[in-house]
Amino acid sequence: MLITSQGFGHFTKGLNNQDFGIETLRMVLVLDGCSEAKYSEIGTRLFAQLFLEKEECDKVEKFENNVRLLFEDIIGMMSNGYPSRKEFEERFIIENLLFTIIACFETEDQFIVKLFGDGYIITQNLRGLISYMKFSYGKCPPYFAYKYCSAEIYKKFHNYEFKTFLFDKTNFSKVFVATDGVLPFVKGDIPGIDDYISKGDAFMIGSSIKSHRQSFGDDVTIAMVGGESL
Repeated sequence: MLITSQGFGHFTKGLNNQDFGIETLRMVLVLDGCSEAKYSEIGTRLFAQLFLEKEECDKVEKFENNVRLLFEDIIGMMSNGYPSRKEFEERFIIENLLFTIIACFETEDQFIVKLFGDGYIITQNLRGLISYMKFSYGKCPPYFAYKYCSAEIYKKFHNYEFKTFLFDKTNFSKVFVATDGVLPFVKGDIPGIDDYISKGDAFMIGSSIKSHRQSFGDDVTIAMVGGESL
């Protein structure tokens, strides 16, 4: 299940949906482009499409290495088009490749989430209780692309790594990953949304976002391994 929608705040500012996601039988991958980056919606789409071409892209054991290899591939392909490394970093990496990366994998016994940046993990336990786990770094979240930027202000991010979360199926029946645009869900502004999440009802989740569009200042994407997509 994968649902994505342009935030009303972005619509009024003439900004495209900077979120993007892909899904396979074993994985959903959600990317949240930086609002301040000029072309982050291009970066999220480019990265997602190329990621699908990586060998065993939806195998959790290879995920982090595949992310690293793909960034190196993109940077290697594009860097020769700029007169200097400094200009390449400022005009390509910073303008295109700043996005949060959140992936959820399903194995026989677990849901496994890999997260780099900010966003939400939404869980349902076996008693049906929905919980929202928020990850936030304020106005300056760590982006994987900073690892390839040499300016002093980005060096503090060079040692950041993916956070990994394990959810055993003996305790959890569903795990969703979402961009921080789902804040209206968390605040209780969308009637019935926890019930739709509990049922994994993609149609009603998507319809609720559309019918309360003005509540969503930011783009919103929510995904779960399995189920239908909108």
